[in-house]
Amino acid sequence: MNRWTDQMYDHKVDVVHGPPTSHRLEYFAKIGEGETYNRGACVSADSNGFIVAGCAAGTVGNRPMPMIALQGSADLDVYTDQYNGGDAVGSALACTGGYEVATTEFVKVSEGSPVAYAVNDLLTCDASGNFTKAGVDAGGASVPICGVVSVATNGVARINALGTKTSSNYDVPLLTFWTAYLPCAGSAQ
Repeated sequence: MNRWTDQMYDHKVDVVHGPPTSHRLEYFAKIGEGETYNRGACVSADSNGFIVAGCAAGTVGNRPMPMIALQGSADLDVYTDQYNGGDAVGSALACTGGYEVATTEFVKVSEGSPVAYAVNDLLTCDASGNFTKAGVDAGGASVPICGVVSVATNGVARINALGTKTSSNYDVPLLTFWTAYLPCAGSAQ
């Protein structure tokens, strides 16, 4: 696939509420070898500090911090330095709380049916970085809790029951949530 066939609105993340750009807690690092993820996906740092897709459980005393990718691994602004002889450097927003974000990178359909997200549903992410419902509290989660849904959506409807828009201006479904970090009690994956 040509890396530039996507439109910038196909994969996005918007900080809906939170500190201005100059005061955000962001992480800048090289992208892990062979890692691919989209803008708005859940990422974390591996034990070497490289940005990787998803957020594994980690081990006792070493739990990765979930973050939201501000650029996809194949976005032009990530590769600018690489093409000038440097390394691909990505950035991500740490899920420490204090932000409400909207992203296109979430599980929209499961077993052929739309996935409904209710306000206050806890979120985790899968190995590819898609946000998904936790289905359990932090004590029973096998990966960290990284957010709490703030706008109900089912991934298909463009307006929820309260009349709140749940898609981008280009009709791409969005999941809006408050960032949070609750380490899991699970073992390494």
